[in-house]
Amino acid sequence: MSISDELISRLSSETGRRLLQAARAGRRRAVATISKCCVVITDDGYETREAIFAAPPTLAQLAERVGGDAFVVSVKMRRISRRERDRFQIAAE
Repeated sequence: MSISDELISRLSSETGRRLLQAARAGRRRAVATISKCCVVITDDGYETREAIFAAPPTLAQLAERVGGDAFVVSVKMRRISRRERDRFQIAAE
Protein backbone atom coordinates (compact mmCIF):
# COMPACT_ATOMS: atom_id res chain seq x y z
CA MET A 1 0.00 0.00 0.00
CA SER A 2 1.46 3.34 -0.99
CA ILE A 3 0.49 6.88 -0.21
CA SER A 4 -0.42 8.92 -3.24
CA ASP A 5 1.55 12.01 -4.15
CA GLU A 6 -1.68 13.99 -4.19
CA LEU A 7 -2.38 13.17 -0.52
CA ILE A 8 1.16 14.09 0.50
CA SER A 9 0.93 17.37 -1.39
CA ARG A 10 -2.43 18.25 0.19
CA LEU A 11 -1.23 17.46 3.71
CA SER A 12 1.96 19.42 3.14
CA SER A 13 0.12 22.53 1.97
CA GLU A 14 -2.37 22.28 4.85
CA THR A 15 0.48 22.04 7.36
CA GLY A 16 2.15 25.04 5.74
CA ARG A 17 -1.02 27.10 6.07
CA ARG A 18 -1.37 26.17 9.74
CA LEU A 19 2.25 27.07 10.47
CA LEU A 20 1.83 30.40 8.68
CA GLN A 21 -1.32 31.21 10.69
CA ALA A 22 0.47 30.32 13.94
CA ALA A 23 3.42 32.52 13.00
CA ARG A 24 1.13 35.47 12.19
CA ALA A 25 -0.69 35.09 15.49
CA GLY A 26 2.63 34.98 17.33
CA ARG A 27 3.84 38.15 15.60
CA ARG A 28 0.61 39.94 16.48
CA ARG A 29 1.00 38.97 20.15
CA ALA A 30 4.64 40.06 20.13
CA VAL A 31 3.87 43.44 18.60
CA ALA A 32 1.03 43.96 21.08
CA THR A 33 3.36 43.34 24.02
CA ILE A 34 6.17 45.58 22.80
CA SER A 35 4.11 48.55 21.65
CA LYS A 36 1.71 51.06 23.13
CA CYS A 37 -0.71 53.48 21.53
CA CYS A 38 0.56 57.05 21.75
CA VAL A 39 -1.97 59.85 21.23
CA VAL A 40 -0.48 63.33 20.79
CA ILE A 41 -2.91 66.06 21.82
CA THR A 42 -2.93 69.83 22.19
CA ASP A 43 -5.10 72.27 24.09
CA ASP A 44 -3.88 75.56 22.63
CA GLY A 45 -2.43 74.59 19.25
CA TYR A 46 1.17 75.31 20.31
CA GLU A 47 2.15 72.88 23.03
CA THR A 48 1.57 69.16 22.68
CA ARG A 49 1.42 66.35 25.19
CA GLU A 50 1.17 62.60 24.91
CA ALA A 51 -1.35 60.18 26.35
CA ILE A 52 -0.20 56.56 26.37
CA PHE A 53 -2.71 53.69 26.15
CA ALA A 54 -2.13 49.92 26.17
CA ALA A 55 -4.48 49.56 23.19
CA PRO A 56 -5.96 52.09 20.77
CA PRO A 57 -8.56 54.02 22.80
CA THR A 58 -12.16 54.66 21.95
CA LEU A 59 -13.34 58.26 21.72
CA ALA A 60 -15.00 57.93 25.13
CA GLN A 61 -11.76 56.69 26.74
CA LEU A 62 -9.80 59.49 25.11
CA ALA A 63 -12.28 62.17 26.21
CA GLU A 64 -12.27 60.77 29.75
CA ARG A 65 -8.47 60.88 29.97
CA VAL A 66 -7.68 64.20 28.24
CA GLY A 67 -10.94 66.14 28.42
CA GLY A 68 -13.36 67.35 25.82
CA ASP A 69 -11.49 70.54 24.87
CA ALA A 70 -8.32 68.85 23.56
CA PHE A 71 -7.50 68.37 19.89
CA VAL A 72 -5.95 65.13 18.63
CA VAL A 73 -2.78 65.76 16.64
CA SER A 74 -1.72 62.18 15.90
CA VAL A 75 -2.31 58.58 16.90
CA LYS A 76 0.42 55.99 16.45
CA MET A 77 1.76 52.78 17.86
CA ARG A 78 5.08 53.32 19.61
CA ARG A 79 7.51 50.52 20.25
CA ILE A 80 8.69 50.15 23.83
CA SER A 81 12.36 49.32 24.29
CA ARG A 82 13.43 46.17 26.10
CA ARG A 83 14.98 48.24 28.88
CA GLU A 84 11.71 50.06 29.49
CA ARG A 85 9.73 46.78 29.47
CA ASP A 86 12.17 45.36 32.03
CA ARG A 87 11.61 48.40 34.23
CA PHE A 88 7.84 47.84 34.05
CA GLN A 89 8.26 44.22 35.13
CA ILE A 90 10.52 45.18 38.05
CA ALA A 91 8.08 47.88 39.14
CA ALA A 92 5.21 45.40 39.00
CA GLU A 93 6.90 43.04 41.49
